[in-house]
Amino acid sequence: MNNLKTSIIIVSYNSEDFIEKCILSVFKNINSNTEVIVLDNASNDKTYEILGKFKKKIKLLKSEINLGFGQGVNKAVKEAQGEYLFLLNPDTEVKSPFLDEIINFYENNKDCGALGVKTIMPNGEVQKTVKKEPTIKGAFFEFILESKNTYSEYNPKSDKPLEVEVVYAAALLIKKDLFNKLGGFSNKYFMYYEDVDLCKRIRKLGKKIYYYPCVSILHLVGATKSSLDKTVLNYNSSIVYHGRLGVFVLKIIFLVYRIKRKFLK
Repeated sequence: MNNLKTSIIIVSYNSEDFIEKCILSVFKNINSNTEVIVLDNASNDKTYEILGKFKKKIKLLKSEINLGFGQGVNKAVKEAQGEYLFLLNPDTEVKSPFLDEIINFYENNKDCGALGVKTIMPNGEVQKTVKKEPTIKGAFFEFILESKNTYSEYNPKSDKPLEVEVVYAAALLIKKDLFNKLGGFSNKYFMYYEDVDLCKRIRKLGKKIYYYPCVSILHLVGATKSSLDKTVLNYNSSIVYHGRLGVFVLKIIFLVYRIKRKFLK
């Protein structure tokens, strides 16, 4: 009989510099009702070789092509046996036991659809991992009318759990049944916006997104070595999300913002 409570899902790509520390930190802070599934996304460094050290303790999967983040997670989730999924970036380190606490919050808040924990950068600053659902209106309010936190990511100034619109998927808890009901991450996105899209679809089902700052995880932001142009990937995903006309309007808003800043200095 399956008694697994949680499946930790890690999608790695060229993570040789930090994947071992990530895995070791996870195993220091989980119990026997948790499994760890790692999918290597066609790394061309020593990531898969390093992961081989843990093959008796983890479910190790390998993709022959880079599927991108969302599709990599979807592939790994097919192997998951846990009631809950905890998505975790490979460039993170877990500092204390955390799963029981966040699962307890999830279960005691029946409207919870997804929950993101606080991530701390190496310099000690809290990473901005929360945002409003990005819209043209939100961009106009933030960059033209100077209304804060209506488009860009931000760090909630709260030490208590609170409802938000979007949390990033670097450290995110969701029930597997709900994830599967949503069809997982959309295959329209290779990288970027997939978590924004997922949160939007969760909220459409009447569920809520929570930011949970009572648990923190170290995140080496942008540590993955890649030949892929992140600016291009972000731009391509923004076209999928906003449409070409929407992206054009956003460019105008950002241009006006830059001109305003230049002349108001």
